[in-house]
Amino acid sequence: MRLISCLSGVLCGAAVGAVAILLLAPTSGSEMRKSVMVKVGSIVDK
Repeated sequence: MRLISCLSGVLCGAAVGAVAILLLAPTSGSEMRKSVMVKVGSIVDK
């Protein structure tokens, strides 16, 4: 139970960090959307 709690905390922290990076990145919205779609596509293909 403690391991699951720790892992969920790590995953939530990583997700929050990723969102913060996306929101604070100095790129335009359309460039950001393209970049996110490429990255999501590469993750799904794995």
